[in-house]
Amino acid sequence: MIKHLHFLVLILFFLSCEKDDICIEGSENTNRVTIGFIDNESENLKRINLSLIKGVDNDSIISEEFSGAELKLPLMVNSNQTKYILEQNEIRDTLIISHQTKHLYLNRSCGFKSNFLIKSDTEIIKESGWIREISIVQDSIFNEEKTNIFIHY
Repeated sequence: MIKHLHFLVLILFFLSCEKDDICIEGSENTNRVTIGFIDNESENLKRINLSLIKGVDNDSIISEEFSGAELKLPLMVNSNQTKYILEQNEIRDTLIISHQTKHLYLNRSCGFKSNFLIKSDTEIIKESGWIREISIVQDSIFNEEKTNIFIHY
């Protein structure tokens, strides 16, 4: 009788859980902005070497060294601007990404996901200027597969 009672309690326990009580690993997350680098002379996507990528208002160093043709950076969900210092060959430029945040409720255990819309007043502040210009090619950030901003250098 006691074995049947334990079995019944286990069945009731599993039936009482709702499917959104557990946030499955690999489920949707807040997407990052995808930045591609274009060589200004050849006008082709090209690998770049950066010596520093640093957040401005939160003092977090994203990377002390980066090498690649595409970079994914998080945007601040509690602000309408995210600023990064990008350094190449000891020359620092500041990328200011203006954006609108749209929060999407996933479920009780996963909470919210944020999607972004990049505004046209996104800009760069040049100290000496290794960045020539920026272009927004995809203003909505709903996945990380599409490049949102190109940096021409």
